[in-house]
Amino acid sequence: MNLLYGTNAGYCGQTAVSMRSVFENNRDMEEIQVYVLCEAVPQSLREKMCSVADDFDNVQITCIDPAPFLKPMEKEFQMRSWRGSSVQYVYACICDVFPRLDRILWLDGDVACCGSMRELWETDMGEACLAAGLDCTPFLALHVDKPFYNTPYYFNAGVLLFDLNNCHRHELQQRCRNVLRGYGAKLEYCDQSMLNLALPPKLVHRLDLRWNYPAGVSRLAMNCVALRNTLQKRTFTSAELNDALADLRLIHYIGGSLPTKPWFQEYQSPFRVDYLKYRAHTPWKDEPLKIWPRKNGWDSFVTSFSKTWDTPDMAGLAGAYQKLRGWGPKVKNNKSN
Repeated sequence: MNLLYGTNAGYCGQTAVSMRSVFENNRDMEEIQVYVLCEAVPQSLREKMCSVADDFDNVQITCIDPAPFLKPMEKEFQMRSWRGSSVQYVYACICDVFPRLDRILWLDGDVACCGSMRELWETDMGEACLAAGLDCTPFLALHVDKPFYNTPYYFNAGVLLFDLNNCHRHELQQRCRNVLRGYGAKLEYCDQSMLNLALPPKLVHRLDLRWNYPAGVSRLAMNCVALRNTLQKRTFTSAELNDALADLRLIHYIGGSLPTKPWFQEYQSPFRVDYLKYRAHTPWKDEPLKIWPRKNGWDSFVTSFSKTWDTPDMAGLAGAYQKLRGWGPKVKNNKSN
């Protein structure tokens, strides 16, 4: 199994936890080859991060400097960074970076594994360039990224299984570069927006929720998305949601406008346990969890309710907060929409 991560100096601890969770739950894999794109990461920090593989005989980690691949694109295109990083734009040159591989699985550094990934790795993708899961907030994403209004399937880029032979055959790199040339810095969600514009639905294999479950979204909000499931805008049914929760494999701690990351003290979701379990086996185990930065009084008010994150009260507060801060429209529970 070939894995791909991207990190900078400020995200190595989270990436180490993600890698450790994968290694722990996939000891039966004959070989796990991990490639980490290290954007301005000092050698000492690289070694610290990669030490999470020391207990596993089937794991090999290779750190790659992405600059030779990304710098030429940065000169040619306007590429909006995501929280200070541009490493995720590697998709626009992924065949060049890994010319000898048939497949590679990208995981965001805020993804934790809690089960075997063999089934995912062996997914039959047909002619698809990549396999991905539906974005957990499809209607918000479709509103913010206006080019996607008529897209029946808007996928999340936190977990991406690439078939590199298909990517080469269907010219994924050129498709991505055409998007960057046309939209550039206008892409709201950077690489995710780029890939959604670059690939038609027929070249994307859909994964179910258990392979990219959004731990940063309250259960009530997920139920609301299920209610919006229609033939025109396919999300997921309540039964599919329950099936995913009964057999979760990859947990994605998405979110940025609230403390939805498990490395913050304020995050008290039940999914926090999974993250802390694997963090305890990394060099960051003794470092205190971070405190959510409160920019103003409203942030402090909302953060004070974070212990009830998976309750209806918190879902309502989160919705109000996101609406006031301009993140997406008000979503009505109307099956006909």
